[in-house]
Amino acid sequence: MPRTARARLRVGRCTSWIAIVAASAPLLAPSTVCAQAWQAQAGVSSQLAWSSDPQFGLGNGREDLILDIRPYITIHREGPRFQASGTAALNAITTVNGTEERRVLPEADLNARLEALERFLYVEAGLRALRISEDPFGARPGPATHFNTMTSVQARLSPSIESTISPNMRYRLRSDNTTTRETGADSESAIPLAEGYFGRHAAFLEHDPKPLGWRIEAERSETRYRGDTQQPLTLDLARLSVDYAVGANVTAGVRIGRERTSVLPDGDQDRNIVGAQASWRPSARTTLSAFHEKRFFGSSWNLGFDHRRPRFAWNIVLSRSLATAMQALFELPPTNNVEALLDAMFITRFPDPAERARAVDDFIARQGLPTQTLRPIDLHTRRLSLVTLRSATVAMTGIRNTVTLTAFALHTEDAEQAGSLATGSSVGNNKQHGASAALTHRLSPTTALTVSSEWSRIRATNAADLSIQRSATVRLNRQASPWTVAFVGARYRELDSNVAADGEEGVLFVGFDHKF
Repeated sequence: MPRTARARLRVGRCTSWIAIVAASAPLLAPSTVCAQAWQAQAGVSSQLAWSSDPQFGLGNGREDLILDIRPYITIHREGPRFQASGTAALNAITTVNGTEERRVLPEADLNARLEALERFLYVEAGLRALRISEDPFGARPGPATHFNTMTSVQARLSPSIESTISPNMRYRLRSDNTTTRETGADSESAIPLAEGYFGRHAAFLEHDPKPLGWRIEAERSETRYRGDTQQPLTLDLARLSVDYAVGANVTAGVRIGRERTSVLPDGDQDRNIVGAQASWRPSARTTLSAFHEKRFFGSSWNLGFDHRRPRFAWNIVLSRSLATAMQALFELPPTNNVEALLDAMFITRFPDPAERARAVDDFIARQGLPTQTLRPIDLHTRRLSLVTLRSATVAMTGIRNTVTLTAFALHTEDAEQAGSLATGSSVGNNKQHGASAALTHRLSPTTALTVSSEWSRIRATNAADLSIQRSATVRLNRQASPWTVAFVGARYRELDSNVAADGEEGVLFVGFDHKF
């Protein structure tokens, strides 16, 4: 089958998945829920751009005009027994001089939750389709290009049983099941590496610290790579945690347990778990939690800090964990993280979730804000990795200015117990660093200017492979009508690499975003 036909078939499959999930969501709900109104916002955005080098990172240096048309729909539903939210879009790209193949790229981040039996049985479903870099050392994908990109699609089904025994005691049984597929790789020889199944099945029984609390839990996680002849990667654990309320808002405790995994040799598969934990929740606006424990792969830890105010929100994460490629995609936070930060800031002003979602969406459109900040590149490879992450994201809004800042450091390395998955390749063993900043200034009630900059670096830990990319963007937004925003701007980026071709790209663009 010709490559173009294969690409169209893959796109057709992905768009079918998006359509099925979006259309079936209301069918999962009780009739009383279906009768209630959904809040949906459809729209289309389009951009015409001149690029000095659309094949940035390939060394061709041929200019072209690129037309990008993106119809999209945003849904939101907050009911007593059914909730749904997310965005789905189709990104159609074509060029005048043929530097890029015509392609339609699906995008989605949809989630739904149904309370099938009142306060007992719940069913969650999700669909995520996002563009990832085929080669992490190549150029990061631009807004209107598909070079060095492919689409990773993950569908999720998560039934659970949740209930309370008393005001301070509760239990839950939950089964997360995900299937991941890849489509649209540029390389003819690209072999699907991160496709397959990931499941996490867990149960717990816990009592709040009043002042003494405890939690008993058991969990099994399983990873099966598609076409892999080896046995699945499994991890079983049982853990007991004990917490004590040191103060009104502070708890501290210990955790002990036992784990068994298929990645260790027979006769050495059982290991002990020992650790400690603490949390601080002075108010609904501030949360600090941390744990550290000894696992079969070494130290595992996590520290998370969230704080929000009406015009300020920030998030800090420090963690070390074991992960596979499909597990990493499953645990990826919402891709539109700027929207999540603004949602936290707007809680006081817009208590109703549906009204708040509309306010956040309108604010992003009027200000011309990016929907997401710079984040680490998803590593497309069959792997069992130790992942150490440090990240911080901040958003601030004023009367006329909005600022978003982010920084991250991500170290990925083969786990010693990875066996045949420990290939030692640069794709699975590297350190990523990045930072970005965006400033939006309201020139008038209908006009806003946005200036943003990004810097990222990826360096192999066992080879000389190195790539550094920088970019800067200036964009002027004009609200032409209550439903239409027009914009014009320019972008410059450069790539320094000993793996991909060095290059520079200048872009001039004009476009609009219209909501129906």
